[in-house]
Amino acid sequence: MISSIGENEDNNNLIFNQIEQNIRQNANQAIGLQVFRAQNDKITDASLLNQLDTSFMYSQLIKEMLIDAEDNINDFVDICLAENQDNQMQSENLRSFRNTYKQHSSVWWYTKESFLYSAVNKALRTQDMTMLIAMGFFIRDLHLQLIELQETDIENQSLSMLYRGQGMTMKDFERLHQQIDGLISARDNPLHVGIFFCIRPNAAITTHDKKSLSPFASLRNVSCYPNENEILFSMHTIFRIKNVHEIDERLWQIDLDFTNDQDQQLNILLEQLRSEIYVPGVFNVDKVGKLCLKMGDYDGALEVYNTLLPMFPENLVFLCYVHNHLGLTYQHLDQIDQALMHYEKSIEIRRSWGDEENNDRYSLVTYANLSTLYAEKGDLVRARLNSKQTKHTESENPIVYSNHLSILAFILHAEGKLEESIETYRKVIALRLEYLPSNHPELSCEYSNLAVVYSENKDYSSAIECFHRALDIAEKSLPDNHERLATIHFNINVANEDLANYEEALKHITKAVDKARLSPTFDQENLNRWIQSMQQIEEKIDAH
Repeated sequence: MISSIGENEDNNNLIFNQIEQNIRQNANQAIGLQVFRAQNDKITDASLLNQLDTSFMYSQLIKEMLIDAEDNINDFVDICLAENQDNQMQSENLRSFRNTYKQHSSVWWYTKESFLYSAVNKALRTQDMTMLIAMGFFIRDLHLQLIELQETDIENQSLSMLYRGQGMTMKDFERLHQQIDGLISARDNPLHVGIFFCIRPNAAITTHDKKSLSPFASLRNVSCYPNENEILFSMHTIFRIKNVHEIDERLWQIDLDFTNDQDQQLNILLEQLRSEIYVPGVFNVDKVGKLCLKMGDYDGALEVYNTLLPMFPENLVFLCYVHNHLGLTYQHLDQIDQALMHYEKSIEIRRSWGDEENNDRYSLVTYANLSTLYAEKGDLVRARLNSKQTKHTESENPIVYSNHLSILAFILHAEGKLEESIETYRKVIALRLEYLPSNHPELSCEYSNLAVVYSENKDYSSAIECFHRALDIAEKSLPDNHERLATIHFNINVANEDLANYEEALKHITKAVDKARLSPTFDQENLNRWIQSMQQIEEKIDAH
């Protein structure tokens, strides 16, 4: 929350008192701030200053899902009770919340109970899908109430200047200081440096196309505390950094403006991902599961699909759909037997209803996944057999055709037909570029697969070039903790080590290890092997 103070008042003492109070109570702030574009060097390219972090894009998709959330207060309270079973007072508060939630507004509850704002902030910051799904009803209600309150705030033009004191790590502050005219978004940061944010509402922006903006409103007369004079922003409100200057030792003033600026490339990708998550004519009840898969949150996806599996036991089409996605999730987790079981269950159910048109439509993806899985296992006969089920001509469906070619390229690689695999992957990439944004994660995957084949073909320079293309796309389209980022860095390390470029290899194996540690599903044995590889490269460098 941010204080609102009239800009024409002589209120320096009030402002600095508010700063001190905000910083002391930083852990309880409803909304903090996150700087976008974590660059190592000072940014001078104006276009980069307008680029939003990929985490914002996935957070935006999460936000859209939460706004459509169904009422499930019992699930939320049950989760919180389990986490607070030794805290009698908190447990009583939670039960009271369950029984009396409808008697008060969401803002009233948000300002009253510490368990709510702390749970909301933590879940948003960590993108804890289980908790976000459970509390979706509350985030939805809070967002909608802010929209209603904002109408009154804007019509009365009651906001002239907003101030907020908060702490920030030195690393985040230095990055922010470099990005004058860059973008910043509402989130949370730990305490280290005193920051005084000065925010000037821009009437031209706040009154234009209000539905496209994150709402914000004064809590005056709606808070649990009658005298509270704070401003609450909806999650992921964007500001533009206008100026940063020191006002005292270890205390800095940062001037912000509201903005509706967006990164155009990221917006194009965002629209594409929306279209893949919300597919017309396909089950959208699993949209959270699909988003988890795209984010690399495979444990979250498992939880979603295992929850969905018993929901519609008589709907055979839905059961096929869920079994396929369970198979895909287990395949990502390298649990091959479980993946195979669910894929085969999906195919078995499809065969039982005998509708050839729908059978083709819904089985294509499962056959494709089965083909890839068998190729990974080295069972190339079954891989080929299943890949034939996915064969379509380019004119029939270019998307399905490119998927088929991708599987074929994977099989050719497994068969040792490297030149044919390379040629086929090139065709796949050319086709993908015709209908996907150039920063789509699928292109990262194809470039990475092509690079692996180049490496096996001893064409290390081409391999490194393709790996870097894959990395560039992945960094622009995947969350920072996605395991693919770790894998690409590791593969770049291997290619450089084969060329005896040990310094470059060390740089990327170090990044690979760092990224792997961020991934919640990365295999620990694999990580240990990578750490050993890093130590061996360090020894080679020392030997030279």
